[in-house]
Amino acid sequence: MKLRHAFTLVELLVVIAIIGVLIALLLPAVQQAREAARRMSCTNNLKQLGLALHNYHDTHGSFPPGGLGYPFVWSPQSLLLPYVDQGNLGDLLHYEVPPMNAFAGSYDATLVGENDTAAQTRLSLLLCPSDRDEVPGSVYGGISYPMSLGSGVNNISDASDDGANANSDGVIFSLSKTGFRDVTDGTSNTVVFSEHLLGDGNDSAPSNNDYRHRVIQLDTNTQTTESACTPSSAPAWSGQRGAKWVNGHLADALYNHWYGPNSSSPDCHNGYHNFAITSARSQHPGGVQAARVDGSVRFVGETVDIVIWRALATRGGGEVIGEY
Repeated sequence: MKLRHAFTLVELLVVIAIIGVLIALLLPAVQQAREAARRMSCTNNLKQLGLALHNYHDTHGSFPPGGLGYPFVWSPQSLLLPYVDQGNLGDLLHYEVPPMNAFAGSYDATLVGENDTAAQTRLSLLLCPSDRDEVPGSVYGGISYPMSLGSGVNNISDASDDGANANSDGVIFSLSKTGFRDVTDGTSNTVVFSEHLLGDGNDSAPSNNDYRHRVIQLDTNTQTTESACTPSSAPAWSGQRGAKWVNGHLADALYNHWYGPNSSSPDCHNGYHNFAITSARSQHPGGVQAARVDGSVRFVGETVDIVIWRALATRGGGEVIGEY
């Protein structure tokens, strides 16, 4: 009789174990390679937005404002559409009326409705590939790259006056008309775009102190101070951050540098979204991408000193920026 050669049970188990070890070794490397590619794509998105900001300035002589006044709550990113090869989408927008049905009021319902429909377009340029691509339950196109209002401290002599989208110390704010001439700290020392994580669509209090995808929402016009923004006494939560690229609110297209990158403290807005204290946030391990006014993009670690982080957000604070 011919003898048939085959693996013994022990040999088979050894081969399976070796394959398992190889997979365990290779999987982190594959994940790291994917994240590196996503991070590079994120960098390119921010560079395109930085270039669009320069082209907008060349045309208008200033940077886009952080809102045109209520109810014309257009985001500065929406004003950049013609400069990021989205001129056709920009042509669908009617800036003389509010951007969404929620703000329609007594304005032409047809024009506002057309704005609302256009705002539902998802733009890959405005979404970081490391994050989700929409806020669950939202019909609107989301945004991962908010523009900086500044340090979050609007009046240094009164530390409670923080987080307002008006007369801020950053490059843009509501009805701003700032330009390169106003960035006296230097264009390479001033951050204009960074990242935040899209909300998870859940408007309840988060469990396990996981504040990455939800924000505290205070009542109406309440000013956002750290004492008012305590998680244990928060009156409401929102999982809608970044839900609408068209909306020039602190809840969507704007942020400030009150907290450091990937802060363990939750972002906090009021009901009118004219005050907020926030953090730049990303899924990139260890920090966030930040675009400066000169068009360059740099990764900023979450261990950066808060004094330096806030100084990077001011356009003319006169601070000396150290290593970061």
